Amino acid sequence: MTWATDHDASIENLRKVQGSLTVGLIMVPRVDFLTCSLNETAAEVKRRNTKDFSFMPVLDDHERIVGLHNAERWFKTDAPDTPVVKDFAPLSEENVIGADASIFDFILQADKYPTNLVISGNQIAGLVSLSDLQQLPVRAALFALITSLEMAMALAIKRKWPEPSDWMELLSEGRRKKLTTAIDEARSKDGFVSEIAFTQFHDKADIICKGKLLQTPRRAGKKDFTAIRELRDSVAHANRYAETPETAKRVCEIVRTINQIKDDLLKIIEDLTPER
Repeated sequence: MTWATDHDASIENLRKVQGSLTVGLIMVPRVDFLTCSLNETAAEVKRRNTKDFSFMPVLDDHERIVGLHNAERWFKTDAPDTPVVKDFAPLSEENVIGADASIFDFILQADKYPTNLVISGNQIAGLVSLSDLQQLPVRAALFALITSLEMAMALAIKRKWPEPSDWMELLSEGRRKKLTTAIDEARSKDGFVSEIAFTQFHDKADIICKGKLLQTPRRAGKKDFTAIRELRDSVAHANRYAETPETAKRVCEIVRTINQIKDDLLKIIEDLTPER
């Protein structure tokens, strides 16, 4: 027997968990800022920036934060004597984010806007940057996102092919044999849930690609699923999935891909779900 329910509600509940993991959990608090003033030159800021902060909040004469100075440009070259006031990014929608925004709200645009000042109430409470993708709350958020994708994959397969034997035909003979053995063993021990529960991520990806469940060309689809699986494995084993700007930006790309695939699958699920 099985105590399992359908995945629709579970996917929604997992989405709520993702939303509860906010930018406020990973930001650098304002008290820990290294700031610069409008009157300093880029060269002076570089001399003080011994820890190589990529972006620094800019203060006016009243100690109010008015924007961000891009210090990263001068890491490998001499900084000019240009005053910061003539070369900084003023506060705008592109470089601020709410403290209660989801971590994913930041990830989705972090490769384009790698540093955001975090707004709480009517003041700037912190700063979040691309390097913060290595923090534990981000790992939890990423794993939840990928899990919700796999749940959507499983449900879409069940909706498209109600008979397990139909989707099993899309697997290789070796995978079918291993799957059948695992299912038979679970049945004998009263541990059976459903056939799809015994598939691995790459099994579901193969079924979706070979069965042309998505409109994505099969080759491009497999490439996307491979990148997602590799990210999942890195996150699960605490590997350095975002230790450089390049790998962190790749995470942003993969997250956008996951969201697109999941949205497509949820639309398919909705279309294939019989009206009650």
